[in-house]
Amino acid sequence: MYLKWERKNFEDDIDFILFHQQDDTPTWWRKLLFKQYPELDYEYCYNLSLEERREYIRKEMEKIAENRETEIDSAVKIFEQNWLDISDRINNIYTAVFGENCEIILNDMQALVGLNPVCPRNLSENNFSVYYKSSAKGVIETALHEITHFVWFYFWQKYFNDDYEEYEHPHLKWLVSEIVVETIIRNSELIDLISSDTKYIAYSYFYNMEINGEQLFDTMKNLFINRKNMKDFMLSSYNYCKENEKELREKIQAAEN
Repeated sequence: MYLKWERKNFEDDIDFILFHQQDDTPTWWRKLLFKQYPELDYEYCYNLSLEERREYIRKEMEKIAENRETEIDSAVKIFEQNWLDISDRINNIYTAVFGENCEIILNDMQALVGLNPVCPRNLSENNFSVYYKSSAKGVIETALHEITHFVWFYFWQKYFNDDYEEYEHPHLKWLVSEIVVETIIRNSELIDLISSDTKYIAYSYFYNMEINGEQLFDTMKNLFINRKNMKDFMLSSYNYCKENEKELREKIQAAEN
């Protein structure tokens, strides 16, 4: 798999950083930035108006970006080199998992290295972001998490031909994709590219979540292992989440706040 590693443009980076600092953003998402950057004062920030808050964060992050320019550029090179060690295995593994050749989607993708500890993807642009302070192990985990989304939605669109807008937050199809990345990576040879003792591949609050009295990921693993093919797993995982959507969203809301 060819993956182009580049430094992320600051304006694109700050736009998504500020997206997660709005008044209605759950605390779980807001505080990720402040945990990584002690230069930012959370209590001070959230006593400001939204406009003042955005200006405060932008100015502080501009200083941080300038001071860490060399460090970010170095991270790009390190991440790229680490990726080369496993890149020739990626297509074969995803092809085995999805039952179709994945080369068309896997050889046209960018990894953008930036300041944001939250790592967004852009399906229309075929790129995703990684945090420059990630460890060698952590950046591979992030990359595989995001690449799995791209492959999942490539085939989802091929099978069901529905609206791309439904693949984004807060739609159920987006939520299903955030759950199944754990199942697909953990139960395929993709796990060999990181480590079997990796604690979190999906959002951490999913790991102890029970739905209808059963562990969420135990149910997903059972659906995956007993699938007829990937389309079958897509349908079964989606139907499961749809049937349990109320409980699932209530528990996510509680975890994020």
